Amino acid sequence: MMERSACSILLIGFQDQDNLGLRYLLSSVRQAGFAGRIETYSADPEPIVDLVERYRPDVIGFSLIFQYMSPAFGKVIQALREQGCRAHITIGGHYPSFDYGEVLQRIPGADSIVRFEGEATLIALMDKLSRGEDWRDLAGIAYRHDGTILSNPLRPAIEDLDELPFPDRSDIDYRGKDLATASILGSRGCPWDCSFCSIRPFYEAQGGKLRRLRSPASVVEEMRQLHFEQGARIFLFQDDDFLATGRRARSWAEGLAEGVITAGLAGRTAFKISCRSDEIKYETMARLVAAGLTHVYMGVENGDEEGLINLNKMLKPHHHLEAGEILRSLGLSFDFGFMLLEPYSTIASVRNNIAFLDRFVGDGWSVAGFCRTLPYAGTPLKRRLEEEGRLLGTPFEPDYNFLDPKLDIFYNWMLLTFRERNFDNEGLVEILRALMFEAQLNLPGFRNFRASDRARLQSITARCNGHALYCLSAALDYIEATPLDRIEIGSGYLARLTAHELEQERRLKVEVNQFYWTTRTSRGSAEPDSEALRLLGAFENSWTVSPRDLRMAQNAS
Repeated sequence: MMERSACSILLIGFQDQDNLGLRYLLSSVRQAGFAGRIETYSADPEPIVDLVERYRPDVIGFSLIFQYMSPAFGKVIQALREQGCRAHITIGGHYPSFDYGEVLQRIPGADSIVRFEGEATLIALMDKLSRGEDWRDLAGIAYRHDGTILSNPLRPAIEDLDELPFPDRSDIDYRGKDLATASILGSRGCPWDCSFCSIRPFYEAQGGKLRRLRSPASVVEEMRQLHFEQGARIFLFQDDDFLATGRRARSWAEGLAEGVITAGLAGRTAFKISCRSDEIKYETMARLVAAGLTHVYMGVENGDEEGLINLNKMLKPHHHLEAGEILRSLGLSFDFGFMLLEPYSTIASVRNNIAFLDRFVGDGWSVAGFCRTLPYAGTPLKRRLEEEGRLLGTPFEPDYNFLDPKLDIFYNWMLLTFRERNFDNEGLVEILRALMFEAQLNLPGFRNFRASDRARLQSITARCNGHALYCLSAALDYIEATPLDRIEIGSGYLARLTAHELEQERRLKVEVNQFYWTTRTSRGSAEPDSEALRLLGAFENSWTVSPRDLRMAQNAS
């Protein structure tokens, strides 16, 4: 039997944007008296196998964020078992919480799944293992028993988030970065029921409030420590919806802003939030700006009224346009999620979406990225497609066809044409998003952009948007007018459109690089900083496109 203090855990996952999920787990198990550390996930099993052999943890916890990464995680776990690893291996995250049976069936080396909110469950699991006791009766656990996959009743959600210790960041050196950027959470959950999103089902499963707030004092204290003690200057709030729950949320946000100012952080730090467009009110946003708000991510998703209904967004296109004008008036940069196509799209709705993007960001204030909706585990959309018999693909890579086969062709052409622009971390969308963020950033000691710099960058972004929207519109018109059996995406008119777009992207990339060098050298920075070009952070292989789609586009090219 192990002593409690001798029981150790190795937590493995992606480290983009600090991975607060793992860091909350680490601080919680350490507070409970257990040893632990975090290691970055690698698709190559060898580094992880070597680390496990050196560290010899009693428990290994994998953070499985993306469901399409399940096979790769399974190979790492298989390699660990083949090398004689006898640690208890558990997996957590959104996907395994919903599809625990599929994960346990396809990854036989895993012992358990920690379902949904994991801090209390993981501590209880480690406590059982440290005492040599049977852990299979724990709430919140899924496991195998006599060839059957079982799931115990779920553990209640943590009511008071202030009871959790701050995420453990002892291994992060923020001061060593050009723009010292830390992620932070002020809340958990979301009350909205968008059809494509699993956030509400994830937190709803355990009961309690759909959005739980930390106290402004706790959030500000964490920010204060991160800035004054560890050097963080920019905070990326990872709340699913920073302003959800109406007046309650606005009062909370304004209280947080006042706390930031009182703590002496305003003017020294900046922060980013995410919210819906109809939650953007001038008075609240102005107070947040006074505290250091510099960037907003909006869940726009669609600009067609019928499309917004299909996605259950409970919004109208004018909400997006009005929010954009408020953010422009406050000098805030913004970016947004946008699903040009969803499972019930028509050619008319796609055309409306293209026209909306032109109205929304044709001026180049933000770069227009676009994708299609994917039916992920736990979402109402996935369940609906399943009921309709339209769900295709595999559990790890779910898929569907559009109701109009011409839109399948349009989407395939779109992937071929915009794969690098939209979905590559070094594509124009990611680079311009980061630069637009920097252009509106105002921090002492940091190279502030001049008005002429911002105007030039906005011009580049407007042309990037204009070329893309022109090609989208032209391709859609051609596909609508051409018989299905005569449409070819790799030759003829559509191929010429693709070549035109790629040439424009090449020219714009040259201009962006020149702009970047000019703005850096004029402010005394001799070498370009790759981190600065990816300031907002992005997980590799963004969730907005499936690996199958990327493979198809690469093969087609």
